[in-house]
Amino acid sequence: MTDRRTIVAHGRMAMRELRLDAARHRRHGLQIMSFEQLAARLAGGFSRPIDDESLRTAIQAVLPDTSLGELESIKLLPGMVDASADTLHKTWRASIDLASRSHEHPRLDSIARLEAAVLAQLPPGMMRPCDLVATACQRLAHAKAVLGPVEIVGITELSPCWRPLLAALTGCTPVTWTAGPRPTPPWLEATGVTIARDAPQAPEVRAESASTAYHEAIEAIRWARALLASGEAQPAEIAIAAASTAEYDDHFLSLRADANLDLHFIHGIKVTTTREGQAAAALADFAVVAVGDLHDELVGVRRTRRGDDLGTGCVGSSVSDILRDGALKQQRLLQDDPDLGPQLLLLQVDDRHTIDEDFPIGSVEEARDQVHERRLAGAGVSDEPDHL
Repeated sequence: MTDRRTIVAHGRMAMRELRLDAARHRRHGLQIMSFEQLAARLAGGFSRPIDDESLRTAIQAVLPDTSLGELESIKLLPGMVDASADTLHKTWRASIDLASRSHEHPRLDSIARLEAAVLAQLPPGMMRPCDLVATACQRLAHAKAVLGPVEIVGITELSPCWRPLLAALTGCTPVTWTAGPRPTPPWLEATGVTIARDAPQAPEVRAESASTAYHEAIEAIRWARALLASGEAQPAEIAIAAASTAEYDDHFLSLRADANLDLHFIHGIKVTTTREGQAAAALADFAVVAVGDLHDELVGVRRTRRGDDLGTGCVGSSVSDILRDGALKQQRLLQDDPDLGPQLLLLQVDDRHTIDEDFPIGSVEEARDQVHERRLAGAGVSDEPDHL
């Protein structure tokens, strides 16, 4: 019989990485989930957490007919649904009982009224975090069979609504909080959870300056190739990170083909940078334009598409549209000052695995330094190139 155990992680990417690692090592019986999913699993039956889409749908349905007191005058304004959903989520995660505290302030009373109407509107089985915890605590006798030993990985804090269940689980099944070198919250010591700590790491930090984002990308590719050629690191142990990746995506897309490196964009890339995405964009353009006069159809962002922008093999927005709309907006933090520090962060990561699928390469715009080749396949001549 396969032994069951549970790993609790935070975030979709972290869970996908752990599932991939478990599949590679054939770890049968291992289930990977968030703490919210753990509570729902232990609660059993048809219990499930309240997802964002269902919550927003319920709020939109009840707002017109629900008296909100102090908030009555703004309840139908744009953005009220999103603001209400965020407020309820934060209130539930903070374990605040709105019904018992509604008398303390008119605003609390308004939110409590909205909460009551929303809970009545939600589908059966959907529960607030506090209700999931209460139901799960009634089934703690099944925790060892349903969950097995529980390990919490990569989490530095846990919302107050889940802490009572975490403390209760320690009396029924082994619970380990794998902190690694990260600090642990002060309240964790009193729960009885076993804390696994590692010594702090001190990686070597080296800085190199580059004048543009394109040259930063070149240096990052050189760094990665040097690690691979020397055998110092495996491909899955190398990461290139940045606070904002938008400045670098196009450069890495063009450079990865020249460098013959299989890069994986774990943050996702625009669909029109792939061959399949460009084909879909072209189909959408032709489908819209075909029903009317080519010169009169509005298919651009702010202007009609010019007839000479569309030709055999034209994909998505023409390059001239891109240049006209974007030439004055593409400002770079690093221009020609070599004294400024680089924006890219190059990491050699141990025991990490890339998980996103490979994205095929289509026709990609060249770097801005090569302005003499500023077109997609089959596009017309660019208009107003003076901005470059």
